[in-house]
Amino acid sequence: MSLPNEPDFALIKLRTATGPDVYTLLCGIESVTINESVATSERFRRDCAKPNLPGQRKLKATGRTWEISGSGVINVDLEDELSTNLGVIEAYQVELYKDDGSDTGDLMGTYAGTAMMTTRNQSMTTDGDSSLEITLAGEGLLVWTAAT
Repeated sequence: MSLPNEPDFALIKLRTATGPDVYTLLCGIESVTINESVATSERFRRDCAKPNLPGQRKLKATGRTWEISGSGVINVDLEDELSTNLGVIEAYQVELYKDDGSDTGDLMGTYAGTAMMTTRNQSMTTDGDSSLEITLAGEGLLVWTAAT
């Protein structure tokens, strides 16, 4: 029997101003979704041998997009980083991990790309947990690098 090699959790990291390869973990973000899509244009072509029949749809890829969303709890220790980067294009990483029983988990690989934080929704309630949702709209490629 063969089973998929699936991650158990993911972490979002934001590149900070302290250096090109220095990333800050967005601690508190506990759920991550990555959406990739292709924009298309469609056209219809008729069969030259049967010109009276309706044409068949032909698709052409016109662009690629990606978006990452994360949700979890508010971490006020990250208030400066999150408020400063709303509406700003910056480098992000999403690391995928397998639960191996250790404190950190086993890194499976990393998605990396440049994105703008376009949404930051916060909810604070008296009788419940706080919550945070962010959306990162990608610019350019989202690159996957498997862990070695």
